[in-house]
Amino acid sequence: MTHRKHGNGRQARILVVDDELTVALTLVEILEEQGYEVAVAFSGEQAVAEAVELLPDLLISDVCMGEVNGVEVATSITAMLPDCKVLFLSGLASMSDVMSAAPERLVYSFMSKPMRLLDLLNAIAYMLPAVSPAHDPAAIPVARDTHMHTAIGMRPAETELILSEVGA
Repeated sequence: MTHRKHGNGRQARILVVDDELTVALTLVEILEEQGYEVAVAFSGEQAVAEAVELLPDLLISDVCMGEVNGVEVATSITAMLPDCKVLFLSGLASMSDVMSAAPERLVYSFMSKPMRLLDLLNAIAYMLPAVSPAHDPAAIPVARDTHMHTAIGMRPAETELILSEVGA
């Protein structure tokens, strides 16, 4: 397993938050296989407590969850950890729903469920830019996918990082 390095050369840490047990555990398994340090929470309250312990580089959160929704979770976590990136996933909420609920200071990306695994891994690679092909032989550059970037609200780069272990 290749460890995905971030910042000071340590393994990148990702906090996955989803109240759907199967979705959360599947994401954890996929991300751990890709070499990330991953923690999971199944509620907004649990996510904030877990973030204090993990100090994540990236928060991947469902939007629609019980008492505390994903936007509230991201707002709390990024107030404590301003460098933490946020990727919202939702099968129910739209990008405009998130935009209307999120405070202006919150910077985030958004993907609709269900999503393609390759799109998710590309979004993560884009959000954790310390992982680069020059330092990671498991990543290979390929032509950009403008549609994917439009869907998650990012500008296309000249190349995308696509993990070689993932099939086309």
